[in-house]
Amino acid sequence: MHIRFTRAAVPSACAGLLLALSACGGGGGGGGGGGFPPFGPPGGGNPPSSPSPVTVSGKVMVLGPVSGALVCVDRNRSGACDEGEPAAANKTGEDGAYSFAYTPADAAAAAELAAAPLLAQVDGGNPSLPSFSQPFTMSAPAGHRGQVNPLTTLLQAGVAAGLAPERAEALVLLQLGLPELAQLYDYQAVAVTDPGRFEDNAFTAALVTADALHSGVALRLVDPATVTPVASDQLARLDFTRADDYRARTYPTDGVPDPATGKLKLTDRREGLTNGAPTAHDTLYGVVQLGANGWVRCDENAGFTSTLGTPSRSDYCGGTTRSLGHAAVTDISGRKMAEVVAEVQAADGNSIFGVVPATAFANPDATFPAGSQLRYRRGVDLVQPYSINLANPSETTSFTTLEALIAAFPASGATLPAGTGTISLGVLNEQQTRLLRAAFTGAGTVQYYACNFDSATNAYDTCAATETGTVEIRTEGGARLLAFNSGHPPTDVGSLRTFGEYSGKVYVVRTTKSDARYNLNSARRLNGVAWEAMKPQLGIGSGA
Repeated sequence: MHIRFTRAAVPSACAGLLLALSACGGGGGGGGGGGFPPFGPPGGGNPPSSPSPVTVSGKVMVLGPVSGALVCVDRNRSGACDEGEPAAANKTGEDGAYSFAYTPADAAAAAELAAAPLLAQVDGGNPSLPSFSQPFTMSAPAGHRGQVNPLTTLLQAGVAAGLAPERAEALVLLQLGLPELAQLYDYQAVAVTDPGRFEDNAFTAALVTADALHSGVALRLVDPATVTPVASDQLARLDFTRADDYRARTYPTDGVPDPATGKLKLTDRREGLTNGAPTAHDTLYGVVQLGANGWVRCDENAGFTSTLGTPSRSDYCGGTTRSLGHAAVTDISGRKMAEVVAEVQAADGNSIFGVVPATAFANPDATFPAGSQLRYRRGVDLVQPYSINLANPSETTSFTTLEALIAAFPASGATLPAGTGTISLGVLNEQQTRLLRAAFTGAGTVQYYACNFDSATNAYDTCAATETGTVEIRTEGGARLLAFNSGHPPTDVGSLRTFGEYSGKVYVVRTTKSDARYNLNSARRLNGVAWEAMKPQLGIGSGA
């Protein structure tokens, strides 16, 4: 099987999503599905007493046409194309198209087949997507057989779970944050602004949903109106030195969806000790992020929500951070804490830092109690907010305005090769052996310098002038930022460093590059039951 992408405007960001996809693009037309007939048998009435032949045609799509997929009518709802079920004689070709016909044996069979979902069994071992190694199955609900894609698969998961079809449609839009119903059935015409990043659109939602399917994660469409609230918690991050010097971050929720939005409200709760004394609130919550209406402190009062189901979307720190991902939960009841922590630390998405599994636990053989779980979530970040770490003194300058900072670093005052008289714009390479610095040559222009850098001592030397570029003071979300617009030497790291004004001072401001490879995320988190059991084993809360 391979997926052929022909439409240049489709995001190249999908290449490498979670190492599950390595090439992508867009497809042609949707191959049907343009209209939205009611669910169930066409026409809404009883099938004729002498059934006529039925033709099924359309396309299998992910980000573009999927070839090598077997399409069938899942008459027995088994989730597989079984012998005797109506199916295409051949797998889809490069255009992803399928077309086959069947004649029901009688009226009862006609009704049963018309109400059955459509399946597309996608082969593994895709030569054009080498990391997409496992086979997976997509589906589409009855009455919508013009396209089989990841979004129709989520929709069918809800219908199969007993949701009314129209309610299931509305819930997919809510759960994934999509704007209109038409996109569930054919999103190939959705406009793409930047093909190099994960945009907040149906393509990215389909990509994340496909990755869940490929990973064996069950899709879930959840109706907030009928959910039974269950309070829960998860350990988002632990930085541990010893029992009297640690910081812990948890995400509790009461499990009650907001009646207006259907979203869960979570709280970013932090605690810690610094040499035995409670860590100050502003140290625990030291980061502010730039939103549409200014800087937002990412603390326990900032808006933090998540939709229900799988995949789901999360909005953090007043909506300044948005992500879309899927999660799988593993029962770790009865397993040794030291073994589980060692596994978490060795894998992607580690959330437990500083704990040495072999020596940290009071009882080396301590096990997690019943109800303990490990949650693994992976997905993509949809926005890249500017942020300031107010708790880091080295991120604060002595200036009160950006104009004052610019005036303090004229290129005429730079000394080479020492690099004095320049400001730092961060490291140039992943090895952290080269540093980018700058000085200002005039109104709106800047000179860049590349220097040798020792990350262990934070010292730099042997600076040499490189390119020149332009710079401006820009207002975004009501905040003033220094924007380096052009001539910037390329960097191999995922973050960008600049400067901005906040509360009467100039601070170092950072943001993540918008490139897709820098906006993949994963997290492995203990649930509240496991975390509460582990705390006394680490001496936390015991008065040690």
